[in-house]
Amino acid sequence: MKSLPSASFEVPDRYNKDLLHLMVRDAHTLYVYWEISDRRRWLVAQHFECDYGMMPKVLRLYDITDTYFNGSNAHWHRDTLTTPEANNWYLQGLQADRTYVVDIGTYTWDHQFIPLLRSGCAATPKDTEAVWGEPIRGVVPQAQAAHVHSRIVPQLFENLQPYTPYAR
Repeated sequence: MKSLPSASFEVPDRYNKDLLHLMVRDAHTLYVYWEISDRRRWLVAQHFECDYGMMPKVLRLYDITDTYFNGSNAHWHRDTLTTPEANNWYLQGLQADRTYVVDIGTYTWDHQFIPLLRSGCAATPKDTEAVWGEPIRGVVPQAQAAHVHSRIVPQLFENLQPYTPYAR
């Protein structure tokens, strides 16, 4: 009996693409993974005139619950310094029933954060049981009025696009 030829294909460890994905693990933990292309690494190294591998890699987590996020109007943000070789990270100790987005970037010498990529948003689930018969998501407050006098402001997920502005 003849044996089948073995496949010599190996999965590459990098695809040389810019990507940053944020995923929910549980109500208090998010998982983020990323890849920064050689071109973007080169551009950043040229801009700062130093080796990209020597620059600090920082994840900035934003709480954007019920906001139309413009990059600077988050409820709060938290920076997490990663190791130079890391390409994924767990963000723990978060609040349940909140919406988050992450930037990966670096610091300048003056400790100013410079973002390189931004993820899409991820909403952590509630960590309590729903009461029987209670709606899972409340009614939009503007729609509860007997007569609506002005335009109802869209909720967060009605405004978000399903892709990041950096995706191709």
